[in-house]
Amino acid sequence: MTEPAAGGTRETDRMIDTTTLLGAATAGLGGFIMGSGAWPFKLMKKYQFEHWWFIGMLVGLIIMPWAITFLGCPNVIEGLKAVPLRGLIIGNIFAFGWGIANVLCGLCFVRIGVALTGAILAGLGVSVGAIVPMVFKGSGQFEDAAGLGSQAGLTVLAGVGVMLIGVIIASFAGFGRDRELKKLEQPSGGFLGGLIMTVIAGVLSTGTAFTFVYSQESIIANLSMVNAGSAISVAVKGTKGLSGQYGVAQDGSITMDGVGVIQVGGLTAQLAARRIESELAEKRPSDTLKVKVGTGSIPATFGAFAVGLFAGAIVNIAYAAYLLTRNKSWNVFAQSGKEFILAIIIGVNFSVAVTLMGKGMLLLGALGGSIGWGIQQAMQMTGSQGLGFVSGEWRGVHGKPRIQMYLAIAILIGAAVIMAYGNTLAKS
Repeated sequence: MTEPAAGGTRETDRMIDTTTLLGAATAGLGGFIMGSGAWPFKLMKKYQFEHWWFIGMLVGLIIMPWAITFLGCPNVIEGLKAVPLRGLIIGNIFAFGWGIANVLCGLCFVRIGVALTGAILAGLGVSVGAIVPMVFKGSGQFEDAAGLGSQAGLTVLAGVGVMLIGVIIASFAGFGRDRELKKLEQPSGGFLGGLIMTVIAGVLSTGTAFTFVYSQESIIANLSMVNAGSAISVAVKGTKGLSGQYGVAQDGSITMDGVGVIQVGGLTAQLAARRIESELAEKRPSDTLKVKVGTGSIPATFGAFAVGLFAGAIVNIAYAAYLLTRNKSWNVFAQSGKEFILAIIIGVNFSVAVTLMGKGMLLLGALGGSIGWGIQQAMQMTGSQGLGFVSGEWRGVHGKPRIQMYLAIAILIGAAVIMAYGNTLAKS
């Protein structure tokens, strides 16, 4: 990215392709970490699922994001008080659904098997998560997302279709692998009931993405601060001529063409946007212009998930605590300091992964809610399969299953490329 212009002026429009690539890479990295980030559990001997999940979710959803938010965002309490209650409720409804999906996922593994559960979850998650934000617009920049019938929307749908093909091939590869290893699960319980639960879990699994897409704007805007000497993005809905990157001068001002000098330093992004709107209203009273200001604050992005995923955190931590109590295994925590640290690493990986996904969505622009989620899911599946190869899950498996999985990974990466191309169409 270029440096802020001297004197607090606007930079020229450019780098659409570079920004798309950066956004796609960021969301993709988040997905890869999400898919492979649970690798420490492969090294555990004493800890069971409930042990590392309890610590991982506590660290990844509560301790780490809130610590970074309070350390990196000034006046957090005041900022959160300014967030409309509606946004907090919407985000946590989606987060609660995601928490339920995680519980259902575990039950479905037993009822209909891991391979089929994974395929249905991935297929529905990709489809619903990519399509819904183009129909029901999200918050902030996502409210300007292209519609399904647009050229960009149709390209995203094509990417979803290609991704579903990859998911199906990966499922066949998984079945083939288990057959060769003679580990094909014998489902227990009612198959139809398990299938229904899997479908529900697949839809609800989009909660992490929807929490961000539909509630991030007011949270990030009220947690971000405009600092002197920094660069901010200003989006003026109604005129592209004033939108762009602005360098904030040392006295805290920016200079807008036809408007003049505006003092924004020391304000939250939300208050800076309101001040710019006020100045525009005086200079251009005939126009009704809505302004959004972005600072690119990473801690504020962590804050969006700390707040938005709180309900999901409670569900996940409570379920793990229930299992620990039922199995009377709380004492196992003290039996291995090494595994305790490994469980913490799982939580750190999760927190970093969701934040990278959110940051990638923002970099991808108006259609980032759909495209960012699609790319994240493609790379999450790639990461999980990569972990499987490295950890020995495919040891001794040759021939057709292995070829199918290689093909599936290539198709998933191709789908991510198609979606990224759709984003360039949305910006053109």
